This record gives sequence, structure tokens and C-alpha cells, in this order.
Amino acid sequence: MTANQPKLSFGRVSLYSMASLGLNILGITIGTWILYFYAPPPDSGRTAYIPAALFGVLMMIASLWDAAIDPFIGHWSDTLRSRWGRRRPFLMFAAPFVLLGAILVWTPPGGSNYVVNAIYLMVIVLMYHSAYSLVGIPYDATLPEMAPDAKARVGLSYWKYAFGVIGVLIGSILSGLLFSSIGPLAMGAAVGVIAVVTFYLTLLGLRETERPVGEPMKAIEGLKATFQNKQFLIIFFSTLFVHMAYMMVQANFPYFVTLVLGGSEGDVSLYLGGLIILMAITGPIWSLLNKKLSQRTLLNITMLGLAVSFGLGFFVGGVPGLPVTIQAIIFLLLVGLTLGGYFIVVYAMMGNVVDYDEMRTGRRREAIYYGTFSFANGLGIAVGTLILPLLLQTFGYTRANPLGVRLAFVAMAAFMLIGFVIFQKYRLGDTPEETRRNMNLP
Repeated sequence: MTANQPKLSFGRVSLYSMASLGLNILGITIGTWILYFYAPPPDSGRTAYIPAALFGVLMMIASLWDAAIDPFIGHWSDTLRSRWGRRRPFLMFAAPFVLLGAILVWTPPGGSNYVVNAIYLMVIVLMYHSAYSLVGIPYDATLPEMAPDAKARVGLSYWKYAFGVIGVLIGSILSGLLFSSIGPLAMGAAVGVIAVVTFYLTLLGLRETERPVGEPMKAIEGLKATFQNKQFLIIFFSTLFVHMAYMMVQANFPYFVTLVLGGSEGDVSLYLGGLIILMAITGPIWSLLNKKLSQRTLLNITMLGLAVSFGLGFFVGGVPGLPVTIQAIIFLLLVGLTLGGYFIVVYAMMGNVVDYDEMRTGRRREAIYYGTFSFANGLGIAVGTLILPLLLQTFGYTRANPLGVRLAFVAMAAFMLIGFVIFQKYRLGDTPEETRRNMNLP
């Protein structure tokens, strides 16, 4: 990768960003509705396929599996040598299995037989998560290859994020409408087909380095070198706690809308869509701020903002004299602004981590870092998946008693604060020169 690469055209950027759209359509659809589908509120009249607490344990196991394989997928992508390049084969051949998982996850065969449903869910989810990672990690790893410097990475990360936000918006609105009208199976098929089409469109926009820097490491040697990068470990553990909170707000949303705000299942799409629109329209603010403030400063602002925003979520619906709709809009505005900024900045910062690793090892290993970064995401999701159902089942998730739904926001705020504290030791700069100065490298 060199700084004299030609500037990316908007057409190529758009094609490249299409996979982000598809991945996020899938992520928001399944992440929002799978817990609600398998463990609906007791007073909803829907079939309970698995108890909420058992579902949390199963999803924790699946998330741990996903987290464990991600660094190895990254290493595989970094070391692959094929006539199609290092990244393209993963998008090409894993996409059909993503579609299959998106459909089959909504077809539990056991009725009210919890054991049969649990076994079935584990098999399908493990297959789906594996295929999703085989697409997502090599795709994320192309960002530093596509953009030659920090400013270009923030710009490309913004457009990748913007298409992702559009995907989340489409998924949040479309999934709620489909779930409540034609059912979850058709919903899964529709979003799965859309996602696979976007994966193949992205192949037209990818640009990889002609020759990777340095000779490949063995898998264990590569992982050891990755975890010896202390600056990456700071992002790793900070991200882990952030994704605990992010998973919980996503899965908690249907309960929040139907039980706290008193809305219908169809209203979930309206509120979630509003949140995504807010994330999209405030995204350019963070790109502009990056011209004046460092990425480190911006990430600190977003994490503190999210801690405050999630904490306020506990009080939504309980403030006297203020309509619950207005309370919800204020809450969504705060979360949308800060959450959008976090995802733009943190993915751009990973390019700086890869640059720093190249200074240390003489090798270019984008995918193993994004894979290990995804490992942190997966661990966070695993813990969040376990904590949310336990809170719901312990403290209540009915219209008469939604305390578990409210307490989930308190837990999210605490996780964000922990992530913020961990991040304070991060020292990498926004450019290689700044990083060398900060880290006292020759």
C-alpha cells in the first residue's frame, strides 16, 4: 500500500461499501428479532420456543464460537494466495451459507420442545455466524488497503459506515414490517437475498495491494504478535465493553418499545428507524470534527456521551409532565448522535493499529487485526447476550413490570464507562509520523 495510489472514485467507493449495507441489514434484523422470536413476552400470546435465560446461554456459546474463529479467519485471509486475491474468495463462497442461515434460523422444529429447539438453534446459528465472519472479516480488512492514509481512511470509513447505516435503516424498518405481516421466515429470506446481492456487488469495487508486505506468519505466531501489541489490546478490551452495551440496546429495543413506550411490534420499526436516521444525519458531523480533533479525542467524546445517554434510558417513560413520545425522541437523539460517531472513528483507528504493527513486525496483517477486533466484538456480544435475558427474567419484562428492560440501560451505561476508562492509555497518532513520535520509534 502506497500513498500515491489514485484517489477512489465515488462509484468505486459506493460499490465497495455495498457489503456494509448488506451485512448491517442482516445484523440488525437478526439481532433485533431473534430473542423476541424465541422468547417473546409472556403476555404476548406468541409461542415461547426457548426460555429467555436458556436462550442467553446458547447465544453466549455461539458468540464465543464466533469470537474464537475470527482471528483465524483473519490469518487465513492475510496468508491466502489465489488468482482472485486474498479477500475476494471469502465473499464469493461464504455468501450462500449466510443466506441459508438467515432463512433456517426462523424454523425451529420442536414447537414447545425446548431441547429440540435449543439443539437446532445452536447448529444453525453456528453455521450462520461462521459464514457471516467469513464474509465480514476479509471485507473489513480491505479498508486500509483501499485508503492510503489516515484522512482517506476516515473518509472511506464514513462512506462504509453511511452505507451500513442505510442497511441498518432498511433492516430496522423492513424487518419490523415483515415480522408483523408475513412472518419471520419470509423476513429472513428477503433480507438474506438482499445481503448476498450486495456482497457480489462489492467484489466489483475491491482494490487489494498487489503484493502483501512481508512474509506470512504461522497462525499461532501471528496471534502471539497481535496480542503483544499493547495499543491494540487497549482498543480490544475497550471495544469488548462497548459491544456488550451495543448488543444489549439492540436486543432490548423490541421490549423497550412494546413494554415501556406502550407501542406495538410494528412501532419497533418506526423508533428503530428514527434512531438509524439520526445516526446517519449526524455522521458528517464526526467527519468534520476529525479535521480539528484527533481520533482519540473523538472516541472519548462518543464513549462518554453513550454512557450518559444509556443511563438516561432508565428514566424514559417515568418523567412526569413530559409525554412519553418526547422522552423517547430525546433519548434516541442522544444515542443516535454518539453511537454514529463511535463506529465511524473506531473502524478508522484500526488502520492506524495496522500501520503500527507494520512498524513493529515488518509485515502487513490487516485481516488478523480486524479478526481479533471482531473477537472482542464477539466476546462483548456473548456477555451482553447472557446478561440481558437474565435481567429481563429476574426483574420483569411485562407491561405491568418492565423493570428488567429499564435496568438494562443502567448496565449499558456502566459498560460504556468501563470501556472509556480502559481507552485512556491509548497513544497511537492519526498518522505514522505522529505514532512514531508518541511511541518513541525510530
